[in-house]
Amino acid sequence: MIIKMGNFWYFFWLILSAGAVVGLYYGLRNKSMKTKKIVLFSFLAFGLLLHFLKVFIPPYSVDQARWWRDSWFVNICGANILLFPFIFLLKGKRAKDYMFYIGVLSGLIALFYPQEPLAKSDQLGEMWDIIRFYYHHWMVMAIPLLMVLLKIHTLSYKRVLWAPTGLLILM
Repeated sequence: MIIKMGNFWYFFWLILSAGAVVGLYYGLRNKSMKTKKIVLFSFLAFGLLLHFLKVFIPPYSVDQARWWRDSWFVNICGANILLFPFIFLLKGKRAKDYMFYIGVLSGLIALFYPQEPLAKSDQLGEMWDIIRFYYHHWMVMAIPLLMVLLKIHTLSYKRVLWAPTGLLILM
């Protein structure tokens, strides 16, 4: 699976990501609030677990220096993978606004311009890491979006400035 801008695999992941959001929305829209929360939290918890399990797949399993460096949350999306399950469980509206604005924006940027898979364009053996990359960035974008679409959280434009403030605190 070689990802290049505009090739089959590039559009495959974009269409799959959009289809998964639409499918989850229609699958969950008439369910109870408890069911919606359990399903969305399950995706977040799986993403957090997958972040730590990535050390068992190439290239992390064969490069100990990379394993130690990338097992931590070294970028905004990585930090959000750690924070989002906890923010989801909190009652704080500002934190959930951060989750929506920063999550949707950073996830979409990563899906539309996937730097990590583009850099691995000559390394066919890293298929599992590419799948992990797309799952994590889909999750960072989709779960906050679904949280708002399914009315688990209501955005307030009065709190919109808390998103960049939260991002600065995170950095």
